[in-house]
Amino acid sequence: MAVEEENVLYDLLVHSEWLQESEAQPRRHRQCGSILVKTISGPLKFVLQYVRYSHSSSLLSPSFVQLVDKQINWQLVVASNGKLLAVVQDQCIEIRSARDEFGSVFGKCLVPKDPHPQWRHVTWSHDCTLLAYADSSGTVKVFDLMGSELFVIPQTINSAGDLSYAVAGLIFLESTDNAQCSTELLVINYRGQLKSYWLSVGTQQSYQESHSFNFNSHYSHGVITVIYHSGHKLLLVGGCETSEEGISKASSYGVTAWRVLSGAPYYKQVTNYEDDVAGSQRGLLKLLSFRGLWRQEPKQDGVFKMSLSPDGTILAVIHLSGQLTLWELPSLRHQKEWKQEMQVGYDAINPEWTKFMEKRKKIKDRSSFYPLCDINWWSDSAVILARCSGALTVSSVRTLKNLLGQSCEWFEPSPQVGAAHNGSFMCLECEVKVAYKRHRLETNTLEDDEGDEESDSDDESSARARYFSYVKQGLYYLTEMERFAPPRKRPRTISKTYRLVSLRSTTPEELYQRKIDNEEYGEALALAMAYDLDSDLVYQRQWRKSPVNLASIQDYLSKIKKRSWVLHECVERVPENVDAARELLQYGLKGTDLEALIAVGKGEDGGRFILPGDVDIDDLPYEDYMSPVEEMQKRKEKEAARRQELLQCVNFSMLTLEQKELCRCRLKLLTYLNRLATYEEILGGPHAAERRYDSEFFKKFRSQNIVLSARTYARESNVQALEILFTYHGSDLLPHRLAILSNFPETTTPHEYCFLLPEARFVDEQGDLVVLPWNEQRHQDLDWCEEPNLRQVIDCSPQDVAEFLYQEQPELLKYSTTEPSIECLTEWYQKRAEEIESYSRQVDCALSLVRLGKERNIPGLEVLCDDLITLETLVYEAGADPTLSLKELQQMKDIDKLRQLMINSSEEMYIKNVYQWVVPFLHRCESKNTGHADELLREYLVTEAKEDLKYPLKIFQQSKPDCQQKIIPDHHQLMAVALECLYNCERDDQLALCYDILECLPQRGFGPETEMSKTLHDQVDLLEQHLSVAEILEKHGLQKPISFVKNTQSSSEEARLLMVRLTRHVGRKNPPVSESEWRGLFHDLLEMQRSVYSCLDFNICCEIFTESLLCSNRLENIRLAGQMMHCNSVSVDPSINATSRSKIQSKVNYEKSIELVLTAAREYFNSSATLTDNCMDLARCCLQLITDCPPVIQEELDLISALNVMEEFNMKILPMQVRMCSDRLRLIKECITQCPTAYKQSKKLLILADLLRVAGQDKAQRKGEVLVLLAEQALEYEDYKASSIHCQDLMSAGYSAGWQVCSKLGQSDGYHDLTTRQELMSFARTYCPPNVIQSLLAVSSSLQTQILYQAVNYQIEPSERSESINSTGNAQQIEIKVSNNSSDLLHRTTAKTMEVLSSTSMTTKAVLHAVSDAQWWKKSLSYLRPLHDQGREATLRRETGVNGDLEKQGCHPFYEILIDDPFIDKSEVNYTSYQYSALENFAEVLLRAGKLSETKSEGENLFPATEVLLQLASDALPKDMTLALAYLLALPQIVDATKCFEKQPHSALSLQFAGYYYALQIYIRLSPCFKEKCHSIYRADPKEVINLVTKHVTENTEFSWPEEIQALIHQLCYYNELLTDFTQAQTLQGLGKGVDVQRFATDSQYKRETILGLAETLEENVYKISLSLAQRYNIALWEVYMTHLEFLFTDSGP
Repeated sequence: MAVEEENVLYDLLVHSEWLQESEAQPRRHRQCGSILVKTISGPLKFVLQYVRYSHSSSLLSPSFVQLVDKQINWQLVVASNGKLLAVVQDQCIEIRSARDEFGSVFGKCLVPKDPHPQWRHVTWSHDCTLLAYADSSGTVKVFDLMGSELFVIPQTINSAGDLSYAVAGLIFLESTDNAQCSTELLVINYRGQLKSYWLSVGTQQSYQESHSFNFNSHYSHGVITVIYHSGHKLLLVGGCETSEEGISKASSYGVTAWRVLSGAPYYKQVTNYEDDVAGSQRGLLKLLSFRGLWRQEPKQDGVFKMSLSPDGTILAVIHLSGQLTLWELPSLRHQKEWKQEMQVGYDAINPEWTKFMEKRKKIKDRSSFYPLCDINWWSDSAVILARCSGALTVSSVRTLKNLLGQSCEWFEPSPQVGAAHNGSFMCLECEVKVAYKRHRLETNTLEDDEGDEESDSDDESSARARYFSYVKQGLYYLTEMERFAPPRKRPRTISKTYRLVSLRSTTPEELYQRKIDNEEYGEALALAMAYDLDSDLVYQRQWRKSPVNLASIQDYLSKIKKRSWVLHECVERVPENVDAARELLQYGLKGTDLEALIAVGKGEDGGRFILPGDVDIDDLPYEDYMSPVEEMQKRKEKEAARRQELLQCVNFSMLTLEQKELCRCRLKLLTYLNRLATYEEILGGPHAAERRYDSEFFKKFRSQNIVLSARTYARESNVQALEILFTYHGSDLLPHRLAILSNFPETTTPHEYCFLLPEARFVDEQGDLVVLPWNEQRHQDLDWCEEPNLRQVIDCSPQDVAEFLYQEQPELLKYSTTEPSIECLTEWYQKRAEEIESYSRQVDCALSLVRLGKERNIPGLEVLCDDLITLETLVYEAGADPTLSLKELQQMKDIDKLRQLMINSSEEMYIKNVYQWVVPFLHRCESKNTGHADELLREYLVTEAKEDLKYPLKIFQQSKPDCQQKIIPDHHQLMAVALECLYNCERDDQLALCYDILECLPQRGFGPETEMSKTLHDQVDLLEQHLSVAEILEKHGLQKPISFVKNTQSSSEEARLLMVRLTRHVGRKNPPVSESEWRGLFHDLLEMQRSVYSCLDFNICCEIFTESLLCSNRLENIRLAGQMMHCNSVSVDPSINATSRSKIQSKVNYEKSIELVLTAAREYFNSSATLTDNCMDLARCCLQLITDCPPVIQEELDLISALNVMEEFNMKILPMQVRMCSDRLRLIKECITQCPTAYKQSKKLLILADLLRVAGQDKAQRKGEVLVLLAEQALEYEDYKASSIHCQDLMSAGYSAGWQVCSKLGQSDGYHDLTTRQELMSFARTYCPPNVIQSLLAVSSSLQTQILYQAVNYQIEPSERSESINSTGNAQQIEIKVSNNSSDLLHRTTAKTMEVLSSTSMTTKAVLHAVSDAQWWKKSLSYLRPLHDQGREATLRRETGVNGDLEKQGCHPFYEILIDDPFIDKSEVNYTSYQYSALENFAEVLLRAGKLSETKSEGENLFPATEVLLQLASDALPKDMTLALAYLLALPQIVDATKCFEKQPHSALSLQFAGYYYALQIYIRLSPCFKEKCHSIYRADPKEVINLVTKHVTENTEFSWPEEIQALIHQLCYYNELLTDFTQAQTLQGLGKGVDVQRFATDSQYKRETILGLAETLEENVYKISLSLAQRYNIALWEVYMTHLEFLFTDSGP
């Protein structure tokens, strides 16, 4: 029994689209459309067709060519793994990947445009890394995945236009025998020619032809298609069918299989016996058969395309005739076949074609769309079939049943399909659209339309019409007359859209959802019905896609069963018109009514949306809810009764969560419905709402916090909307009424929203103020769900809707109340008015609010109203600062407000503005505080008078006693204010205005006489005196305000200063005043003193006047001043005659006269520019007035004289600078600076210092400072002699501050007197600070080094010595003791050293440079070596008087008493003179010079002191053995001391000295001590040190000593042995045997012979000595015994 095949549930998905550029194709006129033309062109077309196919069509079947031409121009090639595909376009190949569902291009291959795009061929390699492309000419290109062209295999034969050379098959073989190549490519063209190529892909990209093959022997008409079976390694070749007998059925159908071989002939057909026999016969018949030139063979069928099943067991073949055959593999046994007529739906035509004119014409030749155009496999049991008509089916290989359903899937004509992978396959189709263009100038529209209609709809034309059309075309062709011209055709453009589509199997759910997404609702409902799916999804999608109206609610929303979704839509969706919005909300309310609540509580709803009609007792349809008004009234009555019944069935205290949620939803719907009604009212009613309704706004408004909405309307100044909100939502808004009103823009005038402002009224009975309530209304009756008790149940946590309002403005929280108090309203009006003025600066708006509040009986607004009136006057009338705020005004004092009122008043409008602004303001102030107005006016006038009396004068003039409307009505107040104004005025140029104000005051006797009036009149009289003084000052040009006179009348100091300024001012007048004017001034001074300034003494007035005369810059005035003072200590001045004495009653006393003269003289002196200035003469004249010339006068005269001396030194300086100079020594410095030879004029400079009083009265300090400056200048100009003289004077005077200049001179290399320089450096070191002592010591060392070199130079030849003496001048002071050897040393000095030593004029720097030369030290030390090389003989030849044999210990005479029998060198001590002269030899000089150089370089240039120290130690050893030991201890290398010891004569003292030296060194290294300054070992007895060290090293002979210690031990033992030998030798010498002690100690042979010789004795003690010596010196005792026996036997006696 056959298994029922399941249908494939599929879906189509478009992955990509390509829209080609529209190509305009003008439609050709039917110029040759006549019968004549057709008759002529018919045979021509036949000939051309024959010629065309004569060479190519002889091989290619015409039916095959026609079928290929029906294919689309693009091709689709899917890789074997299904992950890649290539779309072959006109000029490129796009490579896409399955990773992004073939949505993007990751590789693109560029190819040239092909004239025959359908004949191109593309294939993938087996590993999907290469793509081979062949064009219609047969040329092959290979690309990689990124689209890069790897190589091109060209066609070797010129096949232009011959499609038989096009490629029929491109095959990549999986493996290759060539190791250098990666793959093999087979190229087979339609002629049956096969070529194989080795392809190398990698670093070296190349190809190589492997072999070739030809299938012509089996396919005389060529091959059509070739595929490769990798499992069996077969080439499956398809071609035309054959009718030969005796061949297999597959071969007769044109299908053959060829085995791929590794060698020649490379391919072998897989045949049976029938095929072999038929093959031989076929070859013979082929030789005999031929085709004539004009013979045409009958139409043949053949293979068009082949496809292998996924498992490779079945080969599906479509033939040119449309036949489908199936073959088993590899046997090619025929399995099934279906002729085209047997295939179900082969003749079906796309129903969409009937809708378009262009596609309707295709139906005429519908048979051409029947054949199959492409085939591929869906699975092993189903194939994908595509027809030329665009029909596509997935058919079973058993029954050819369409698994896609009852009908096929329609694509565009001739689609291309790929193999299925994972239940999906790709398809490429091309949609062609034709668009007609209109002519710009259509001259014959009717003809065009007729022509188009004729060309586009030939079926509607009659045969007769076509005949006449042909006749007209023929006539036009023959005559070319426009009359017979065919109608012009409109041009058309063809646009092609290539589309990459995938057909994939899917689940019902996925397909259902996709159908819904594609808006295929009918099919989706069918799927839902077929597979029992939720149909709500379809209605939901339709609902959301359609606008909300009654129809959509009826058609879609009412069919949705899910209650939560329907309620969500009712709540969340906002329709586009107001009626739909109302209807949707009402529909939602119907589903949340009591019926639904009861059903939910019982669990009978099943989540369904329940309408009241479902359980309604009347069972009314849904449409009846929209009945007229009369019916609605009856309906409401029934519903009310029904609602009461249902309410009894509900226990609201036991609601479930689902019921509570339903109630919440109903509350929200009711809220939205109320908001919608409110919105309609805001828009102007139902009719206006239909036009002005805005869904976006309502969506926001309905869910918005109602308080926020009210605040928004307030901020937008929408008064009407806010009034509606207050009316219909009063329960939510009225508690926050004041806070909401506070959000009106401050720029909005309160009159616009005055009816929203709170109002209070008086109660008639009691007269109390009460707040009027707001008139509230409702849109609809209270719903059962809106009951307060139920609200508490379903809304557990109600939110504060106005919380945000007070978070942003917390100061408004105090106004949040349902019934505000009167005090609250008063405070709100005040604060709001202040806010309006503060934020907008619009005083009129704030004032309007306050006035509206007063109109509404709100108390407590009067003060604020007055302030706002004042502010309004200031801002809008008085022209004050427009930025002035109410807060600033309230903080201002009343006087400041008054000033602001009048600050911008002009002089002409001043009095008018006073009456218009100031008087009302004063009245308002008076109403608040009695008496405050007078005080304000007084303060204002006094303040104004301070700057200017002009405006106070106007007010005083309007307040005269004879004025009718007085500004200041009280005359007492007038006088008091006027006096205060006059004295408070600070200007000195308004004396006339002062007199004018004085005239405005009432005279004495006006009005009743009171104590106050009397006091005021007395003050006015005093004012007149003050004005007279001010008038005197103004007369002399010194203007002062009256307040100044009043303030200074009781101060003597101020009065004195005033008179000084007055007299000085007169003295500076130009031209100068005469003597009579001076005397008039003096009279005025006395008058001022008498009338006002009585506090000032008369004598002081005289002094002031005299001082002014002295400072008047005129000689005659100075002389006049001399007449007014005593000029000497004598009381009577004889120069004043009797006449002058009568004119001047008093003179200035002597002391004050000196003071005045000095002051004037100093002023003239300071104002002088030069010495010859006239002021200098005036100063001298003033000083000469004092005839007895006291010291202070003399000092001033000396200062003038000093200017003269400074002039001689070209000193340009102001006299005032000389006086102001605190450091007068600086003036001396500048004089020295100006004169280069000033150091030679020391006497004149010292006189100048005396005149300038340098250093005050300290003459020694004065002289020292000047000498330092002179010495420095002389040193600067290198006059060392003059500088030395000044320095000697400094040293003689003991001026310690001169150490610096002495130091500079001492360090000057150009000064060659080294002795003087040493003295200068000594003086500098004595007085210098501690921080520079080191540097001065370094300089002294350098000088000492230079002196040492001169000392060495002193030993040169007499001629050079005399020259040196002449150059230095101090060589005779140097005494140096040198030996003859040292003198010889100097004579052997090299040329370089002689040059250095003889150049006594070289600088210290050069000397030190020479000393630092290492070569110089080597040469100099070599001069010491002859002293060492003289050897022991020279040492022994020393004079006996100088301890040459070292028998005594030499020491310094100072230590003589500490040593027994010392040797004292008498030349070291000289007691004949006090001065001690150090005697130095050459080595000492050299050592000192070397160490000075080492110190100078800070240790960088080390002095090689070894040889010098050895020489010094050798020289010092006879004279001072302690000093010699110190020299040796200073040696860098310890063992170098041996050189010194070897040169010394051997004595007990010298040998013991050597042993002591090495014992010390050993001890110090074995027991170092760094803590003590002096090691105790140096104070120990030398013998004990030697014995201690010797004992220690002897007892530790086995110890491994360091090499250095071993060398020292060796030397110690050596000298101990020498000492012992020397002692023995002395013993032998004491025996008187003639033993040479020195030779015995040094000559070993002599020592042996001497010991043996001592044995030849008869004396017992001598014999014992010989034995002991033999034992000591390792001489065999038997040899001594034998010698003694021999002596006894031979020479002992007779």
